[in-house]
Order: sequence, then structure tokens, then C-alpha cells
Amino acid sequence: MSNNRILTIEQIKESENQFICENSEEQLLNIAGEKIAIFLLNKFKKKSLLFVCGKGNNGQDGVKASIFLGEKIKNKVFLVSKNYSKKNLNILQSNIRSHEIIVDCLFGTGLNRKLSKFHQKIIKIINDSQKKIISIDIPSGLNSDTGQPHGSSVIAHITICMGFYKPAHFLIPSKNNCGEKVLLKLPLKTPTKMSPKIHLLKSEKIHKSLPKHNNYINKYDKGHVVVIGGVMSGAARIVAFASRKVGAGLSTILVKPDHLKYYTKCEPGTIVAEYSENHLLKKDVLVIGPGLGKDYDKNFIKKIILEFKGKIIVDADAISIFENEKDEFHQLIKKKKSLILTPHKGEFKKIFYSSQNKLLDCFNASKLVSNIVLYKGNDTVISCPNGNIWINSNASNSLATAGSGDLLCGIISGLIAQKMKIDLSVLAAVSIQNDLSNRKNNVVVEDFLTDIQLVMNTIKNNN
Repeated sequence: MSNNRILTIEQIKESENQFICENSEEQLLNIAGEKIAIFLLNKFKKKSLLFVCGKGNNGQDGVKASIFLGEKIKNKVFLVSKNYSKKNLNILQSNIRSHEIIVDCLFGTGLNRKLSKFHQKIIKIINDSQKKIISIDIPSGLNSDTGQPHGSSVIAHITICMGFYKPAHFLIPSKNNCGEKVLLKLPLKTPTKMSPKIHLLKSEKIHKSLPKHNNYINKYDKGHVVVIGGVMSGAARIVAFASRKVGAGLSTILVKPDHLKYYTKCEPGTIVAEYSENHLLKKDVLVIGPGLGKDYDKNFIKKIILEFKGKIIVDADAISIFENEKDEFHQLIKKKKSLILTPHKGEFKKIFYSSQNKLLDCFNASKLVSNIVLYKGNDTVISCPNGNIWINSNASNSLATAGSGDLLCGIISGLIAQKMKIDLSVLAAVSIQNDLSNRKNNVVVEDFLTDIQLVMNTIKNNN
């Protein structure tokens, strides 16, 4: 079983049903209970545990774990009745006071309704207890697919993920409620015909695919990135500079004649030229959108995207400008075969259907336009039209700064220019940006640009 595979509610059901058909539900519950018990015994050998259990399978996992623990460790099960009474809550509070660890087994991944006021009160008591909280599979109250709470949810210190990770373990806002995530293996098989196929982005696997060059390579062999610049020159400059920082041989910014004055202080090595169609010839990657502003109309953007022969990254203003022509935009993007859309939440909502299910929204958008969609955020989701989806879970909040999206476009374009596969380039770029964001004292995009080469060298030395 791959430890980077993430399963939806329906996929988990299919996997469990396959095991149950070949064995039994009781056997699966026993295995899960024993695995949980072993983990808790090793982690909290001298502590007292209170299992707060609901009536579903999650609650049964807790009961089984308690039985397996027996007298090896002090533990007690509190079964939650659906019948509300003040007495029930008083008993729960009394039990919590007399135990050191709360094991949350109230609701699992199957929860699909808003919590009753009674259950919300139980969750509040657990959260307010100031005790260590361990959730089984998922903090009670969360939607496993979307990460959204059904009214409220347990805030765990540790979440024991059973068999496979779930989307809620890594999406906002739920990932903050999961605390430390511990994956326990179960004898479950990944469904064979699974769509979408969701993966956790793992840096060490992606880094092995980064471009490698011999000593005789020249700048033309390493590719040429072209950026369409606007009045906000900083964005295009970041893209162009970052592309060369990760190895592109050349970068050119093309601007309108009256915009040249904004690029007089461009970085040495970045070519700045007045826009002409000839300058788009024999270029490997086009980046359009960062800092573009409203000085370019839709027809200009459409013409460039349609006529450019290389790989294309469409971002920012080149996305937002089509807010009132969504269908036209979808058809435009669908005509290209090697294109990446990189919207943040606000831009995504302007051109695609948006719900509380970020994964599904991104997946559907990618299918709709038949290209890669990178839906940015602290829980960035990358969806390919072949049904593969990756969730990024390792970014720091230092990326919440001006220019971080431009930096990402630059890294992606620089890797693609060096003939790295387009999907791997996107994944590697997100991974590299993760590493940059997690370096001490990196707080603004200028810091990231300075450290790109250090991060790239570290990656290469480790591979």
C-alpha cells in the first residue's frame, strides 16, 4: 500500500467492502482495534485513556481497542447515547476529569449530516477539556472529502489515520484540526478503477526527476522562457528571474512600447523587448498573466495563447479577464494540449464552478479544459486531465506574501524549458517552493529568489 495515496469516502467504502466480502466486517474491526490499541499502548503506556465512542464503526473501533488494551493500561469507554440529557453530559465531564487522554471515536469518515446540538455540546466539552485528544481516523464532525465541519469538530493533537489518508487530513480548514497525523496500515487494497486518483505530494520522489545536464550544454539547450509583461513590472520580473534561477538558459519579457519605462531596472540577464509576434517564435515556454493589468484585451490574450507553439502557463489577469466569458475561456484552453492554469481561490471562482469541495472542483475544472489546473492555496491542489490529483501539505504561511504566485510560475516555466515533463514540472515547482517557504527567515519573495540556488543545490546533492 502506497503511503501517499488518499482515498475519498466512496473509495474507502469500496476498499472496505472488498475486504469484508473476502473475509468479514468483524475481522476488519478486530484488526483496526488491535492496531489502535498497540499504538496507544506504545505511545501512552502510563497514561489513562477515555474512549468517547459513537454508535457507528468508528465507535466500534474504539470499543475493540479498549478490549484489546484490557488491563495493560487504564482505560474506559464512554458510549454516547443519542438521547440528550444533562445527566449524560455531567457524566462525560466527570469521566474526562478522571482520565489523562481522550480518544475521540464519536464519528468517522461516513458522517454526512450536520451535528445535533447534543453532539456539538459533546465536542465542545472534549475541546475545552485541556486534555490530550487522539482522534481515530478523522476528528469527529469533519467531512472527510471536503474538510468542512458539520457544525463543529474535534480539535485533535494526534489523528490516527486508518488504512489510507483522507482528503480532510490535508485540506483547509480541517488539516489544522488533525494535529500530528499517524498512518496505521490495514489489509485494505486500493480500488483498481479509481477516479480521481488522489496523492499526497512527496518531495523526495519528485526531486529525482529534476533536469540533469552534462558539462557541454549551452544556454539554448536549457530553454527560453518568454513572459508577457504589463504595467506591474515586478510580477513579470519575478517570473523571468526565477525561471533562470532554476536553470532556464534565457528569459525574455515582452511589453508594449509605452510600458518599457517600467522595466529600466530589470535584473541583469533578463531580456526586455517591445512586443512583436516574431519574439514569440522559437521560445519554449510562455507565461501570460502575472502583472498584466487591464491594458491588454481578451482578443490579444486569446491570439497569443492560440498561436504560441510551446508550453503555456496562464495565470492571474489572463484568467480574471474572462470572468464574463467563462465558456469562451474554457473552449480556448481546451484547444491547447500543453497548458497549465494557476488560479488562486478568487481567480478560480471567476471562471469555474466553486463549492466547498476544493478537490472535486479542481478535478472537474481540469477535465473541463483538458489541461492541468493548479489551484493555489496553503492546501494547493494540482489536477491533471488523466484523473491524477496531488495535494500539497508542506507549505508554510510565509508564502502568504506578494509575488509568491509569480515565483511559482517562474519555477514551473524554468523547469519546463529544460525539457522536464509538464506534470512533473508543476509538482517539482510546488515542492521547491515548499522548501523555500520553510527556510528560516524567508518572509518575502526577495528572500525566496535569493535562496533558490541553495535549495536546488541541496536537492541535487541529496539525489
